[in-house]
Amino acid sequence: MNDTSNAQEAVLELGQITKEFPGVVALDRVDLAIRRNELVGLVGENGAGKSVLMKIMIGLIQPDGGTIKLHGAPITLKNPSDAIRNGIGMVFQEGSLVPNLSVTENLFLCHEADFRKLGILSLRSMRAAARELLTQLKLHIDVDLPVAEITTAERQMVEIARLLWLSKLYGQENPVLILDEPTTVLADSERETLFEILHELKDRASIVFISHRIQEVLENCDRIVVLKDGKNVTEMAASESRLLKIEQLMVGHSFSVDRFHRDGEWRQAEKEILRVENLGKAEHFQPLDFTVREGEIVSLIGLVGSGKEAVCRCIAGLEKADTGGTFLDGRKLPGGSPSAAVRAGIGHIPIDRRSEGLALMMSVAENVNLLVLNRLKAAGFLSPAREKKNAHHWVAECQIKTPSIGTLCANLSGGNQQKTVISKWLSSRVRLLILDHPTRGVDVGAKDEIYKLIRKLAREGIGMLIMCDTLEEDIGLANRLLVMKDGRLVKEIASSPEQKPTPQDIIGLIV
Repeated sequence: MNDTSNAQEAVLELGQITKEFPGVVALDRVDLAIRRNELVGLVGENGAGKSVLMKIMIGLIQPDGGTIKLHGAPITLKNPSDAIRNGIGMVFQEGSLVPNLSVTENLFLCHEADFRKLGILSLRSMRAAARELLTQLKLHIDVDLPVAEITTAERQMVEIARLLWLSKLYGQENPVLILDEPTTVLADSERETLFEILHELKDRASIVFISHRIQEVLENCDRIVVLKDGKNVTEMAASESRLLKIEQLMVGHSFSVDRFHRDGEWRQAEKEILRVENLGKAEHFQPLDFTVREGEIVSLIGLVGSGKEAVCRCIAGLEKADTGGTFLDGRKLPGGSPSAAVRAGIGHIPIDRRSEGLALMMSVAENVNLLVLNRLKAAGFLSPAREKKNAHHWVAECQIKTPSIGTLCANLSGGNQQKTVISKWLSSRVRLLILDHPTRGVDVGAKDEIYKLIRKLAREGIGMLIMCDTLEEDIGLANRLLVMKDGRLVKEIASSPEQKPTPQDIIGLIV
C-alpha cells in the first residue's frame, strides 16, 4: 500500500474485534480502519464474518472483545440509533424503507418535529427539504410517490440520502456509510449510476462497500479488505489487485483454468423434454419456438426487457401467454397454472430466493420436503422418520452446509439458501428446471459449488432453462444459447467445450 494511503486519517477504527456465538467464532481479532473520503471494499465468502462485523459497526450487536475508535477516540456504539448519531449508518441488502409511505415521509421518518411550525407539521417544508436533499445526489424522483412505486436503485439512494441527512442533523461532517450488496438486483445502467453517485459522495463521506461481484469492487474501490473464516486475510490497494488473486484469498485455494468446464460426458440427447410452440405474450415477447432436450442446459440471453424473463414465467405457469403452448414430454400444459406446471415436473428457481423461493422461517427439512409431503405419509399421516430421511438425503446430495436439518433457512448463507431451493425441486423429481440467475448474491466459493451441482443435474438427465448473471456464465454452462432482443428470438448458438462463442460475439446481438 502506498504512503499516501497510509497517511489518510482513519475516521473509524476497529481493533482486534472478537465475537463468538454458541459453537462458532464469528470474528477472531479482526482489524478494520475506514479512512476519510475513501471507498473501501469488504469481501469474503458467506460466513467470513462480514455481516457480523458490520452489525458491530452500527451497534446492532456488541463485540465480546476489541476496541472501536471514532476520530481517534474510544467509543461504545450501544444501538443503531447511537451509531447514526455518531455518523455511522448502513443500507441493508433487503432495504429498510416503509413501502406504503412516500419518499418524503421515509426520508424524515421519526424526525418530523424538525418541520413543525407553531406546533403544526409543514408538509411544504418537508417536500422542499426532500427535493433539495435528492437534488444534491442528482436524483430526480417525485418525492410524493410511495416508495413501493420507485425503482430498487432509487430506493437505495433514498436510504443513502436519509443517512446523509441524519449525519448532518447530528453534526457529523464525514459520515461512514455501509452498503451491503447494493448492486445485487440492479440493472447495468442502474449500477453505473450508483457508482457515479458513490464516487461523488467520497468528497463528504467514507463508504464501506460489500459485494460478491469482485470485478466491480476492483473497478470502483480504493482499497480492498479480505476476510476468511472470521479473520483478516489481507488488505491491498484495488489498483494493485487482480480478480483471480482476490478469489483465491477468499476461498483459500485456486480455481481451475476453466471454471465452467463440462466433463465432456454430455452428448446431444434425442429425447425432447420441453417444446415451446408459437408462444407469445403481447407487450413482452413475440411468438417463438424452441426445445430443451434431456440433460441439456439452454441459456436465454438478453438485456432486461428483452422478454426472456416473461418467457420463463409463462413456461413455469406464473403468467399466461396469449398465443401458442408449452409441451412437457409431449403433453400440453394449461397456461397460467403454476400448480399444473409443478405436477407435470417443471421447477422454477426465482431470482429472489428469499421472498419467492424459500419459507425463511421454516427449517431446512421443511423447505426440502415442502413439495413432496404426500410421498412422506405412512398410514395417511406424515411420517417424521420419512421426513428426516428425505431431508438428510437431499442435504447430502446438494452439499448444503447447515448445522442441522432443523436450522431455519433464514440463518443459512446465500449460497446454502440457493442450494436448499434447488434441493426442494429435485426432491419433487423435477424433469425441467428453470433457473433465474442462480448465482446472484452468492460468494465465489458457493458459485463454484452451484456450477458443479448444475452440471451434475444435467448428467442425470434433467433439462434446464437458465438465465445467468454474466455472459461468461451463460457461455460456460450452457449447451445452447437462445439470444433475445426487443421481445424477439434473434439467434440460436451452439456452445460446446470445443467451440464456444465469445461474449463479444453475443454483445453485438443484444444491444
